[in-house]
Amino acid sequence: DEASPFTALTERELDVLKLIASGLTNSQIAEQLVISVGTVKGHVSNILSKLHLVDRTQAAAYAWQEGLVRREE
Repeated sequence: DEASPFTALTERELDVLKLIASGLTNSQIAEQLVISVGTVKGHVSNILSKLHLVDRTQAAAYAWQEGLVRREE
């Protein structure tokens, strides 16, 4: 059994990553999670660092590739 690549992320970081993968902007994520845009940016930075990714596009692609998000039926 292989461990999930997302185990290093907090629950909130997972929430943010799912919303990034859904195509939301930082402002939209902040509004949906009722947090500041600065807090969203901090979470995005942590996600990129923990998953060794360069930008949010890579993070979104990775989330889809690893099955964190799925297209709704």
